[in-house]
Amino acid sequence: MLPQVKVGVGCFVVRRVAGATQFLLGERHGGLSPGLWGLPGGHLEFGEQWSECAQRETHEECGVNIADWRHVATTNDIFENSHYVTVFMKAEFDAERMRVKLAEPHKCKQWIWVSWEELCRRQSTLRNACTSKTSDLASVEFSPFHSLQSLQTLYTDKYPPWLQ
Repeated sequence: MLPQVKVGVGCFVVRRVAGATQFLLGERHGGLSPGLWGLPGGHLEFGEQWSECAQRETHEECGVNIADWRHVATTNDIFENSHYVTVFMKAEFDAERMRVKLAEPHKCKQWIWVSWEELCRRQSTLRNACTSKTSDLASVEFSPFHSLQSLQTLYTDKYPPWLQ
């Protein structure tokens, strides 16, 4: 049987605080990559729309119910032992009516809000980890943060216009 291309959905949950844009990131817990940070997200299920996957994953992982998702980017990431197409979706977080919770404490240690610059700083920590053990990280499970390497390369010193 030929190896299969897998489809993941990475979720940019965005909030505005005093005119600044922040993104929700989770610290992974357990597995081969404890301490690494990632966006909410996961695998696209058979027959599922991208927006449905984003809504399901953010509800499962963060306890928030966001229905208004839009596609912002797609990456095609080929690792030594796996191949992922990652669809990035974006939605606004309404702090007036939503609260983030740690819905899967066995997978995620905490959720925090970060700026794009902080997201890029945390991403460079992941890049270093992936350089030393890419095949281990890529073969275990999907992490939308791995695919951010492709996106962040284009937007190192600037804010991506598609996230505004």
